Amino acid sequence: MPHPGDRFYPHRDPDTGLEEDHENFLSRARTSLGLPNLFYGSLRDSRVFETVVGRPTESTHWELVTIPGYSTHEVRTGTGFPGIAYQDEETALECVLINDLNSFEETMIAWYEWNEYDLRQVPLSDGRPAQAFIPDLDAILEGYGEFEIAPWSFETWREHSLDETVATARDWMLQRPDNRVLIEAGFFTPDELPHMRDWKR
Repeated sequence: MPHPGDRFYPHRDPDTGLEEDHENFLSRARTSLGLPNLFYGSLRDSRVFETVVGRPTESTHWELVTIPGYSTHEVRTGTGFPGIAYQDEETALECVLINDLNSFEETMIAWYEWNEYDLRQVPLSDGRPAQAFIPDLDAILEGYGEFEIAPWSFETWREHSLDETVATARDWMLQRPDNRVLIEAGFFTPDELPHMRDWKR
């Protein structure tokens, strides 16, 4: 069976890469700004969302929204990282907004995005603020040495890469810190854990 580090840490020691991410996550991860959660990339798909969070998008209080002036792109390093950036005032990007995630679910999202994304506030077209994970170009450059910016489409990604992304997400979520460790670190409370056996790690 391949070592998980061989897949997720090709440029680092596979025996220490995951340990480093655990330590960094526990010491400095930002899981919430206290705002509704905005999804524009892979987590906009319900299969990926359920793999990461533990319930389908349809079970949440979700709505379609737009953010003015923004478009999607990909930070390409061999592995692609979907992102958003301001384009022009004529552009409006459709996204999914979810209003009722608890601290456990936001922690799972933060781990999924870790370490190549930064949590930031984004303005919606109707004036409401939301929070979204956006690629951290400095962290990506440090981790991969170089990258290029390329076009990215949610529809094209879903058509060609959804199954692979779901499988990768499932494997990556198995590498996260244990619930006990995350509870002791104050990320969420035991009451916020889903009542599914697979999540009681």
